[in-house]
Parts: sequence; C-alpha cells; structure tokens
Amino acid sequence: MAIPDHPDFSAFELGRAHDPLEVDTSDAVRDACLALIRKARREVVIMTRELDPVLFDNQETADALREFVLRSQRVRLRVLVKDPNLAVRNGHQVVALAQRLSSFAEIRVPAPEHDHYNAAFVMADGIGVVYRGLADRYEAVVAFGDRHLANETQRQFDLLWDTARPDPNLRRMVL
Repeated sequence: MAIPDHPDFSAFELGRAHDPLEVDTSDAVRDACLALIRKARREVVIMTRELDPVLFDNQETADALREFVLRSQRVRLRVLVKDPNLAVRNGHQVVALAQRLSSFAEIRVPAPEHDHYNAAFVMADGIGVVYRGLADRYEAVVAFGDRHLANETQRQFDLLWDTARPDPNLRRMVL
C-alpha cells in the first residue's frame, strides 16, 4: 500500500527486516535512496536509465556518495546507466565523482542484449533496496532488510554488470 507521507527513512536500520514500503513520489524515492547510501558500509550499486537528476544529481546525494567512497579503501560504488549521454553533457555530479575516484567508483553501460531491461534500483550492502519496476516512474518498493528482494536484485545487477562495458564518454579527459 502506498503511503502519502513517506517515513523518515534515516530511522530505518540497514539489514533489519520490516514490511516493504511502497512509495510513489520523487521526494520519497530520493529520500529512501539517500538513506540507503548513507547507511552503506561496503557497496552501493545503482541501476538507472539516465542517472535521474532528481534522484542523483543533487548536492545531498553527491555528498553522501563522496563520503561513502572516501570512507575506506574496501568500499565499492558500481553504477549501470543505460544512456549516459545526458548525464555527461550536463556535468552530472555522480559522473564527475566516478571520474575523480575511479579506484572506488565505476560506471558502465549495459550490453545491447539488455536494452529491454526497464527496472531501476539502488542497493546498499546487498540487503537494502529501493526498487522501481519501471525506471521512468517514481513508484518504488523500499526495503532495508528484505533478503529475498535483495538477493533477486543482486542477481539481476550481477547479470547486467558482467556483460556491461565502460562507455568512452564517461572517461575523464585530462589535458
């Protein structure tokens, strides 16, 4: 059931089971993604169509991702973006972060055989997930400790990641 006023996602504990919540606004999805990123300790994975600027190209999210990748040499940020052109053209903060900190953050483009894939998600430490079945809508399931959803999402991401390729437009140009 969708909740009109989304909860304070910062109060949720990563890994602790709770009933998955359904949200349907960009603000709720952004806040849930931000809370997951802030709670992550090992890995953040993102699957997105265009690195949605509403969710990812804002100072709070950029700061949270920067703090995450600088936290330890063992952390990992992996991003799959189906069409990076708009993000590259607009100087997206996540692209800039991945270019500066390429040892800890990597962006790839899914292989052409996965063009039909239309979900979008953010996952933290293989257990917390904000999952949108349709990437162009803000209807999402938020679960900070649903092992079944997390395992299925991780399986999907790994399948896409293993066949994905770096996009030359995402490389940092040093002059």
